[in-house]
Amino acid sequence: MTTFKFVESKVGTVTIMKYGSSSYLFADGEEPKIMGLISDGDIREIHLLSNSSQVGNIYRGYVKNVLPAMDCAFVDFGGDGTGYLPMKNVYPKAYRDKIKGGDSIIVEVKKSPLDQKRAVLSMDYSLRGENIVLLPKSSGIRISKRIDDVEIRKRLTGWANGLKASAGMIIRTEAAACQPGHMAAEYEHLRELMEKIEASVNFLPKSQLLLTQDRGMDVLNRYRDLPMVVNDKKLIARLPKYLNCVVDPSFSIRSTAKWRSQWNAIFQKTLPLPSGGNVVMDATEGAYVADVNMAAVKKKGSFDAMRMEVNREAAKEIAKQIHLRNLSGMIVVDFVHGMSEAQMADLTAFMKEALSEGPMITTIYGFSAMGLFEIARERKELPFEQQLQAAEKRHREAVKNKLKQEKEL
Repeated sequence: MTTFKFVESKVGTVTIMKYGSSSYLFADGEEPKIMGLISDGDIREIHLLSNSSQVGNIYRGYVKNVLPAMDCAFVDFGGDGTGYLPMKNVYPKAYRDKIKGGDSIIVEVKKSPLDQKRAVLSMDYSLRGENIVLLPKSSGIRISKRIDDVEIRKRLTGWANGLKASAGMIIRTEAAACQPGHMAAEYEHLRELMEKIEASVNFLPKSQLLLTQDRGMDVLNRYRDLPMVVNDKKLIARLPKYLNCVVDPSFSIRSTAKWRSQWNAIFQKTLPLPSGGNVVMDATEGAYVADVNMAAVKKKGSFDAMRMEVNREAAKEIAKQIHLRNLSGMIVVDFVHGMSEAQMADLTAFMKEALSEGPMITTIYGFSAMGLFEIARERKELPFEQQLQAAEKRHREAVKNKLKQEKEL
């Protein structure tokens, strides 16, 4: 456990409070409430503390109709509108020829509604724990590739086989250092949860939310050994008890000068680079585009070295913004042209490493024949800016309704 403490330093007559850890989680209670990760003075991750996204939620729904020509079914799952269930997402596979209108089924939202598209559903739902992901409609055992110790993999495989579970299972990276007793208790909890969900398939009402799986909680579990700073005591009641929380009312991502520039950068079109260059990020109908420019770069050394310095700085900033902005779909980067094959390979390797983290499946296509760098990220949720705008709108409406009620009283 990282020790987390305040360290005081004097600047004139002002006492500045500094955190004794270079990496820590934060929760900002200003509406809309947000949480995230700060490391080495940079905001690395940011999420709504109460995310309205349906992705990962498990519902009991009913089949409205089946369209063989489209190889799909439409399901009322209690969310906004009707969800789209491709036949390849119907489990068990034998049920694909039997599914019909009026059937009650359990589904998980795999993709939120985007623009005019419906939510994408799957009957192959998952139950996520700190160390284990239980797959009720699958079979077999998979162990995180990040666990590369042969003996640990062997031990975990033996433990999982000893359960003789009817469901499939993914053993997460965190399990490498987990005690067997804790793993067993977690498995038993997930198994009981699975049985409860499966038993509820024919309950009323037909469509109902059964389980919310907040991605923000995944972030907290992933960095559970880090300390957490919160600026509102009330937030602590909403956070897991295992977190080492410290209350600092002065902390604010949005209004403190130290963090405000990084917060504002998430929504800016033009991002300056240390060398004097810049990145212009824009959204088109079919893709996100990042254009790298030399701009006000001061001449020093060879042009080739200057160009590569700008491109490296841009690659770092673009990868950071992709994570913070939660961008998905097709992303095209127009680096400063004229690099050698070795330099392009260097940038490609960097982007693969920088974008390997996170819940979205990311494919790096690299440089095209036209010299454009292409990235594809799985579409799951709206960009962070759109999520924030929706949360701000909900907050304004809640305040408006509260004032209206108070006036009526």
